[in-house]
Amino acid sequence: MRSRTDKHGSNSFVFALQWYRGFMEATGNNGNDTAVLYGLEPELVWRYFSAITAIPRCSCREERVRSYITGEARSLGLQYRVDEAGNVVVCKPAAPGRDSSPVVILQGHMDMVCEKDHDRVHDFERDGIRLHRDGEWIHADGTTLGADNGIALAMMLALLAGSHPTGPLECLFTVDEESGLTGAMRLDPKLLTGRIMINLDSEDEGVFYTGCAGGCNTYVTLPVLRERVRADSGEVMEVRITGLRGGHSGIDIQEGRGNSIVLGARLLAMVRKEIPSVRLLSLAGGGKHNAIPREFLVKLICPGTTERQALEKCAGEAEALFREESADREPLLRIELRSEGDGGGETDGAGPADGGHLTVLTPASLDILVDLLLAIPHGVLGMSGTIPELVETSTNLAALGLEAEGVRILTSQRSSRESLIEWASHRISAIAKLAGGTVRVGEKYPSWTPRRESPLLDRASAVYRILYGEDPRVTVVHAGLECGVIGDRVGEVGEMDMLSLGPDLEGAHTPRERLNISSTERTWNLLIKILETL
Repeated sequence: MRSRTDKHGSNSFVFALQWYRGFMEATGNNGNDTAVLYGLEPELVWRYFSAITAIPRCSCREERVRSYITGEARSLGLQYRVDEAGNVVVCKPAAPGRDSSPVVILQGHMDMVCEKDHDRVHDFERDGIRLHRDGEWIHADGTTLGADNGIALAMMLALLAGSHPTGPLECLFTVDEESGLTGAMRLDPKLLTGRIMINLDSEDEGVFYTGCAGGCNTYVTLPVLRERVRADSGEVMEVRITGLRGGHSGIDIQEGRGNSIVLGARLLAMVRKEIPSVRLLSLAGGGKHNAIPREFLVKLICPGTTERQALEKCAGEAEALFREESADREPLLRIELRSEGDGGGETDGAGPADGGHLTVLTPASLDILVDLLLAIPHGVLGMSGTIPELVETSTNLAALGLEAEGVRILTSQRSSRESLIEWASHRISAIAKLAGGTVRVGEKYPSWTPRRESPLLDRASAVYRILYGEDPRVTVVHAGLECGVIGDRVGEVGEMDMLSLGPDLEGAHTPRERLNISSTERTWNLLIKILETL
């Protein structure tokens, strides 16, 4: 392990601290609590992790963290390159005596999923992530932690700053992974010379991933008819579904976790049946294509006290039913009601009050919308026939919102087979078109097919056996790793020898995200040993 007096590590941390202080002063940001990580090992990894989590870096907003990384490279005297997409490669020469070793690429992504609890005040454009420690775990304060993939950035920076006896390294920091792997898809292949790559975007210690699913997003727009009603025609009631666990739409999809949009559609169907006079003012749910939606919000106009009481009864019955159905998976599920009085104010998507009137969906349009949401599938569509317990194909009903053009619905399909990605997307398209909607299929990203022979996997597995006396678990993951895209962009088909690994990380893409401390140290030690043997 690098000592605390390591020349490069010391200069590195001084630069990081100076940059961090300057950033905090410039933005007025209190940042995170670095004392939470004090004394943890490996020290330099946690120092970098602390600095990284202080930098806002939502998808497509990686400018500041990229500036930090390139500034760090300059302070270490290392060469770096940036392509037109904003991806960064920092190169480190081989340690003495390792000049004949092959170039190894280490890879992680700069962006993070920016999700928070609805009652949490946090500006992801300005605020750093506030860190907390709970025993063996590091987590945030009601927001995503950003360990996906901030811990990879920290490990790569610590390797660049350290003095480990490795061969030449190319550390690849990609942009915009979470919103569709677009950084990897736009990667300039000239940035890289290596043909061996270790991706650090996995979330299970002791598991080596050698393949992943591909996927695409399917966007639906449902035109709706609106009409005006008097602002004093009833009481505006906000109905919110909260308390769901959410999760990663690839890794957690097989667990049957609650989807707030699915439950919201069921609730609206119950309301339409029991209280047909209730009118819909606005609705929204979810947000990210790769996150199972946790919350759903709808605003309804109740014409009178009788309708309001019926709505309260309906919501209570729905909550009891949904909790009974998923008691083992969603014990914190809630359906909350709040009165906003009469409709004299703004309407969150349906347009503002207009001359004493509100704009609502017509009953016919609301019925079509509810039927469409009930018809769109969510969850596992098929299991692998060759790998036990592996999801082969799935779809995520990810987000919706009422806008001027109509109701916009985002879905995301994944599969290890390209033909099944197309089938799942076509299924969504067919359902939407039957309802009168229009469809746009987003750019697809390829799956990563395992190599028949992998010297990298053989070497990494041998190191794992030496360290822990057992074999690692080798499998593929039902999630979109950048390996498949990068492998397609760099070299000939099948030329890249790739492996993905990482420490234990739970609750990715949700405010419950947390990173295991001891697992991070063990994964770091494993990574160093693998690099020293290549």
